Amino acid sequence: MNNRDYLIEMMSEKQLDRREVAELLIVKRETVDHWLLPNEASHHEEVPDMAIELLRIKMRDRIT
Repeated sequence: MNNRDYLIEMMSEKQLDRREVAELLIVKRETVDHWLLPNEASHHEEVPDMAIELLRIKMRDRIT
């Protein structure tokens, strides 16, 4: 599974929207939008490994 797929899966499981992901990772909402674009899209950006790791840590430590 690549980082984009992992991000999509985590967003679905944790019911996170793009704004919440951006806030958790301290990036612009547009950055998250670019990460979620298909690989073929002109503005697609790869999701950095550190973003997935940070989101994983923050979600593990999050009190629901």
